[in-house]
Amino acid sequence: MLTILAYIVVSLLSLLFVIYHFLGNKELCQKISHIPGPIAFPLIGNAYLFMGNTSYILQQISKLCNTYASPCRFIIGSKVAVLIHDPEHTKAVFLSPKAAEKIEFFDFIKPWLGNGLVSAPREVWRVHRKLIQPAFVPEIMQSFVTIFQKTSISLIDELTGKVNSLEFEVYPYLSFNAFRNICESSLGMSVKTKTKEIEQFLEASERVMEVVTQRSFSPWIHSDIIFNVTNTSKVFYNTVKYLNSFTTNVIKKRRIDLKTESFRNPEEEKQKKPFLDLILEMADSENKFTEQEIREQVNTIIEGGYFTVSRVNSFTMLMLASHPEIQDKAYDEIYQIYGSKTPEENPVKFEDLKKLEYLERVIKETMRLFPMGPILGRKLQEDFSIGGYTLPKDCGIVIAILSIHRNKKYWPEPLKFDPNRFSPEEVAKQTPYTYMPFSFGPRDCIGRTYAMMSMKILIATLLRKYVLIKDNITPTEDIKIKVESVLLCPVEPISIRIERRVK
Repeated sequence: MLTILAYIVVSLLSLLFVIYHFLGNKELCQKISHIPGPIAFPLIGNAYLFMGNTSYILQQISKLCNTYASPCRFIIGSKVAVLIHDPEHTKAVFLSPKAAEKIEFFDFIKPWLGNGLVSAPREVWRVHRKLIQPAFVPEIMQSFVTIFQKTSISLIDELTGKVNSLEFEVYPYLSFNAFRNICESSLGMSVKTKTKEIEQFLEASERVMEVVTQRSFSPWIHSDIIFNVTNTSKVFYNTVKYLNSFTTNVIKKRRIDLKTESFRNPEEEKQKKPFLDLILEMADSENKFTEQEIREQVNTIIEGGYFTVSRVNSFTMLMLASHPEIQDKAYDEIYQIYGSKTPEENPVKFEDLKKLEYLERVIKETMRLFPMGPILGRKLQEDFSIGGYTLPKDCGIVIAILSIHRNKKYWPEPLKFDPNRFSPEEVAKQTPYTYMPFSFGPRDCIGRTYAMMSMKILIATLLRKYVLIKDNITPTEDIKIKVESVLLCPVEPISIRIERRVK
């Protein structure tokens, strides 16, 4: 009885909230009503188009791009936005200071990431990005090579038991590898094995991402008042509390390590510092970060550092296993550098990375077909003209990166996996702003160099030891994908099998 009553109360409150905000946004809706788009119904807008799982939602966004020219109007409850999928429109949005604010959907992730670089409002982001940038300069990135190599060797050792066996799911191995990389490089935290605590952390972060995505496309739970009385909110906030406690412990431990070191070379003190050391110094000596801000930035760097990299690595392994001739070509390039020496005997060095040109093309082509940010969102701070229309202040803009990356207008045979698209001569022919796996403009991904370095080292190390095999190859167009809190994921776990390489 109480359950039924609670359901009725929540339903009524949801209806009242939607009506209130619909009336409040009526003027904004009117200002974009002349822009072509699907039929919007009172109160729910176009929410009816997205009533399905996150794979269906991604399909619907692609369908809108195929049906309507850019920009295309759509409304979800009280959220008013346009969808853009034209390279010139995308360029204009990413480069304009009028569109530097993140879309309102990012508010749903703020209980966890707060004002980290991904979700911070423009004025906070501008200050923090400038302060944090020194942690991502080439000198710091170069110092991480030995860490990436060490963790890659640990991974190939861990996979020894999978040689000549059945297909296995790769993501659990790759997510731990990426998590270990970010901890040991940027956070100064030693991680040798996947403890129960780390496993719980990785599972908890995935759970939070799922809730954020579900909430983004469900206007009846956009309001905190409504969301907070649902069972989902209890799970969400308890999970966020756990994640925050984990991060707080990481920060505390690093502070202790820095203070209790028995000896520090004065010359080292003058050198550039990795991420956590840098912000702790600025917080403790210059009061430039509060404790909450430190935690939010660390949460963001962990999420960006392990979730995105491990997903790209998963898709890259799938593409190599599905295209043996491309895998052979990538390995031949690696063999020219290292010969028959093992990764333990002759590990990847920083100067080797530039030589791995074809492998980089493989990774770039993977990110074209499977960009980790398939849709990105901004919110206008001022009226903004685009495509012959004037978009009003407070209007949201959703950039369909996946649709641009797979558009046959810009990419011949767009669903074909072809690393040669990224040869120098082919890159010169590309239409500008049709490839944006790390976003673009001032708010692009701060860790793009970090990501590419770690991915090249891992894949190169794997290919030196193993042949990646997919017995039943799925065509690219049939690989089902979904979006979780703006990040791309496969619907079905990616699995391959491996054999020991003999050459």
